[in-house]
Amino acid sequence: MHNKTTLQVLAAASGLADERIQELWEGADMYARAQAGDPDSPRYQQVLHERMAAMVEREVAKRHAADGEPWVLADAHLGQIEVSLSDALKAFGSRTHHVIH
Repeated sequence: MHNKTTLQVLAAASGLADERIQELWEGADMYARAQAGDPDSPRYQQVLHERMAAMVEREVAKRHAADGEPWVLADAHLGQIEVSLSDALKAFGSRTHHVIH
């Protein structure tokens, strides 16, 4: 994971425990490495985020299916958007720094 903030955003947005988010992230990371290879590649980041979003959504849907609370999935999606934006900005900054120096 890029940093602790990513974990906290996902946990807060989804309502899942930090430990469960970490387990899901590890599964998404293994999947992304198998599909895309290099963890520094844009393709890896794309696969990782898509897989993580799908896994979090499934987990949240399982927990709240009986509650009839459709807003929960919207919260999870908003959290994932924030994480994706944060990671994209970090990647842009890193690439810009590399080009400048």
